[in-house]
Amino acid sequence: MTESEGFIVHCYADSRRGRVHARGRLSDGRSFAASKPVPEVRPCVRAADFARLEARCLAEGLRLTFDETELRAFDGSRCLELSLSSARDRSRLAGISGAAGVPVFGLDSKGARDFLVRNGIRAGIRIRGEARPGRGVDVVFPDAAIEPLHGARAPLSVLSFDIETAEPSGIIRCIGLSLAVPLMGGTPLAGIQVDGSSRERRVIFAGPWNGREAPDPGMTVVSDEAELLKLFTSFVRELDPDIITGWNIIDFDFPRLASAFDRRRIPFTLGRSVEAGVFFPAERDRGDDEGFQGKRSASVFLPGRQVLDGLRLIRSGGNSFDSYTLDAVAHEVLGRGKTVSAEDGDKLAELDRLYRDEPLAFCRYCLNDADLVIDILEKKNVLRHTVERAALTGAGIDKAWTSVASFERVYAGELWERGFLEPEMTDRPVSGAAGGTVLEPAAGIFGDVAVFDFRSLYPSIIRTFNVDPLAHEAARADPSGDNIVAPNGAAFSREGGILPALIAEYFAERLAAIDRGDDASAYVYKILMNSFYGVLGSGRCRYARTELAGAITSFGKLCLHFARDFFASRGYRVLYGDTDSVFVEFGASDAAAMARCATLASGLNAELAARITKDYRLESFINIRFEKMYRKFFIPRLRGPDAARAAIAIEADGEGETGTAGDAHHPAGLSGISASDGERGRAKGYAGLLLREDGSSEVEIKGMEAARSDYTPLARRFQREAVRST
Repeated sequence: MTESEGFIVHCYADSRRGRVHARGRLSDGRSFAASKPVPEVRPCVRAADFARLEARCLAEGLRLTFDETELRAFDGSRCLELSLSSARDRSRLAGISGAAGVPVFGLDSKGARDFLVRNGIRAGIRIRGEARPGRGVDVVFPDAAIEPLHGARAPLSVLSFDIETAEPSGIIRCIGLSLAVPLMGGTPLAGIQVDGSSRERRVIFAGPWNGREAPDPGMTVVSDEAELLKLFTSFVRELDPDIITGWNIIDFDFPRLASAFDRRRIPFTLGRSVEAGVFFPAERDRGDDEGFQGKRSASVFLPGRQVLDGLRLIRSGGNSFDSYTLDAVAHEVLGRGKTVSAEDGDKLAELDRLYRDEPLAFCRYCLNDADLVIDILEKKNVLRHTVERAALTGAGIDKAWTSVASFERVYAGELWERGFLEPEMTDRPVSGAAGGTVLEPAAGIFGDVAVFDFRSLYPSIIRTFNVDPLAHEAARADPSGDNIVAPNGAAFSREGGILPALIAEYFAERLAAIDRGDDASAYVYKILMNSFYGVLGSGRCRYARTELAGAITSFGKLCLHFARDFFASRGYRVLYGDTDSVFVEFGASDAAAMARCATLASGLNAELAARITKDYRLESFINIRFEKMYRKFFIPRLRGPDAARAAIAIEADGEGETGTAGDAHHPAGLSGISASDGERGRAKGYAGLLLREDGSSEVEIKGMEAARSDYTPLARRFQREAVRST
């Protein structure tokens, strides 16, 4: 009997054998595989619906039996567990219940996900049981006890690869591999530590070596594509990476690899199993792990490993670049790029020439591309952010940046702990997450403008007002109860909210991460909390409702208006406001003014908290802070069709805002700011001279041409210089 700690890299179900397989890395560096029987998930029906469902089933020749259960439906209804004798009966029940309009919960269960949810496992685990050497992994636990273990540690390794093909045939003639070997000491479970000096680099070249220079160490020359694929498979299994990455590999490299393996009749066994991997082409109509049916982007299944596209990671991780080619991103992030930088046909011709005449340079080009991806992801800390988020939500490394999957995975675990079943996925219309409130901007150039910002406004609103799907369902079931009613009319019970408790936990963990200097973890907590609002307005989420997202924005409007009126009542002019920020003409920017701004922020928080306590009998977690000061501030004039559209929106709204509903608290319109004060300004775009701590200033531009990548560098530079000289 042994006891080990580890991290699940990949968990999936084998329906043929009725097993769930968990594969990953132990804290001592060994790769592992553990398996358990697929958990029995008996479908449930509301007790009140059973008689109607039973009658329809009997008419179709299907007899139902049931047992009592303590599990409740999402609306709190008592449920019954149904017993079915076969998968065929389960399929028949799904058809009958759908035709009868009777919800049955658990029919769309996923074995691996159910195993993780019902055992409270996210990523870290403790394994107790007998261990033996394995094939494809270092150690196998055939039928061990697996328990959740948060905060465990394991060193994950990352392999980046790049293929070069002959066009138009698509024959693969070179593969470069770059393995980042993590350091063992202090590597957190939810993190990847990449040491640029500790790399395993290999290149496989297929074809005649006509160069005058011999291959570098680590380069292997083979005769043809078939030998290249066999050696590539051998190298991947020998290096045993947890994560495989590369630039655009899911849309370029893997389709060509899968085609080549098929063409050469070589097993596509790049995972930690004798089971072959699968490439799913883009636009394949299939269901994901959350039961959503629709067109999906391409993906790769390799048992025991995760394939993460470097390009997708960079896009998902909040990074913005003028161009997303590997060469452009590498130059911006690393200060270096590809060894061949020609474009289009010239590049292909040059690579053909190198392959034919200078194979050493060709191999170095291929290997350099693989190295660049690892270096970019390391420099931007993207891999660690990805694994941190997967460990926090339990959604899996491959779905770490998928907001709906992450939300539903976290919420399902919390529901299970409380004895609730997940609601069925319905096709009810969800209008989407409404935009934030925008106070009409005043055009012009202003001096000494202070910016006050509500910190994490939407998560704070969720926490303060118990905005939560389960709490909303409870209020719908008891509309006459002592509920919290949002300005948009959505009601929430005062107890039982899951999201407020999660956000309180995440806030505390984020502050702890900041205190210990762990910027990566702090960033992950922030992004995850901020994603909750958008998910509640997404039609792909089973918990989404139009009124949930609307409740958050309506409370946000209340807060922004409160801040506007607070400053106006003290004689300050509010020039502009957007979602969670207000821009106030302050009249001074010296040390005394800065101190006064901080005092005003504290006073606003106290008065807003008192208002929330008085009107809602709740503790406020909403906090505004003085964020920054502009010595000069410019809001451009609204021109042409935009001005007409804004005027129509404002007239229809009844006050100086765009894109928001009317406000019963302020029917007379804006306090202190209106179009009569000057020309209307353009929302979402401004510029200013930002005051630094040392007393100097720098140009900051938001939403204008100088901040947009679709304008030329000369135009952007011109605008920045114009702002500086204003």
